[in-house]
Amino acid sequence: MPSDPVPARDQPPKPPAWGGYTVGLGGLLFELLLPVTLSAALLLVLASYAPRWDLHSSLGLAAFGLLLVALSLVLSVRLDAWTLARRQGRGKKQLLNRASHRARRVKFALGGVAIPIAALATANLLELPNHQTPMAMALSVRLSRPQATHEEGLGNAVLRAKSPAARVQGIRALQGVGSAEALEQLLRVLRDDPAALRGGTESQALSTALASYGVRAKPGLLQRLREGNHSARREAAPPPGDLFERYFSADFEELRREIDRRPPDPAAPAAAQGRLELAQAELKRALGEVEADAPSAQGDGSLPGFVMQTFLQMGLKEDAELLAFARTTAADAGWSDAVRGQALLLIAKLGEKDELDGLCGYLENPSALLQARAMQAIAELQSRPTPR
Repeated sequence: MPSDPVPARDQPPKPPAWGGYTVGLGGLLFELLLPVTLSAALLLVLASYAPRWDLHSSLGLAAFGLLLVALSLVLSVRLDAWTLARRQGRGKKQLLNRASHRARRVKFALGGVAIPIAALATANLLELPNHQTPMAMALSVRLSRPQATHEEGLGNAVLRAKSPAARVQGIRALQGVGSAEALEQLLRVLRDDPAALRGGTESQALSTALASYGVRAKPGLLQRLREGNHSARREAAPPPGDLFERYFSADFEELRREIDRRPPDPAAPAAAQGRLELAQAELKRALGEVEADAPSAQGDGSLPGFVMQTFLQMGLKEDAELLAFARTTAADAGWSDAVRGQALLLIAKLGEKDELDGLCGYLENPSALLQARAMQAIAELQSRPTPR
């Protein structure tokens, strides 16, 4: 008597069939429920990290519903495209999760629109035994946004403040904290606040606050300076030449030619030329004093000027890295005269009397501002007592 055949172990189980069709119920439920589940979880996480997205308000809940439908529809379409080839390749036709265009459109309408709307309505209207709705429970257990530190809160408040006085107070508060996190927030204000480089009380307060951190602020300031575009360093600098060259030089030359054209007395042009030279020299001297004492000479309203001014306010007595940086900046004609002048003062602040030879070289510079700064730096070095 022949024995019953032993079923092959590697043979896959046959799918449930009915009338020549595979049911496909599991795949259909998977494709209907997965998009809305993933979309809801993702939106809850995003809402927890968006401080202005309040899901307890009608507007926030409406935005959640619109995004839930849109995201569920997109995921439903993508999931159907991923499983379509598998469904078409089966030997038997599927009874429920079919591959026809009409069946797929019905599935998109259910999984991308109807089920998300029904799920959202149920989550907000169904009351559980603990007198909470599923949506309220989901909001209570969602991922909470990390709490901002006090320093970060102060930095955010400075950047949001509309009043310059309020920003100054916030900057001074960060200065008083004195922590590394507070320093990071001050550098963040320098990076993100357009008013930080416009001069005035806020710019001065920020420079003073950063200078109070001393050598700890040096790497951040140098890094911030390196992030700037070298080709645009002079964009805030005045036009080339000093005030006399820019506004009076051409007029004096025209006046000389007019005097030379006057014929009668040969001694008259020479006397007039002498008086003209004297007037020109006096005007140059006065304009040089004006340019040296102008507020713009303390900085050119740019990031380099701000950084140099901050270095000058620091209580550093010696720093080889900053001294080398100051020498390089002073010698580089790519910087504005204001920044180069500040570099000369920084050389005098950090250097010794062996810097005098280099500083004296700037006394012949055509810029009146650089000449004035060089004399100021030389005077500071000369007044320093010689170490025994």
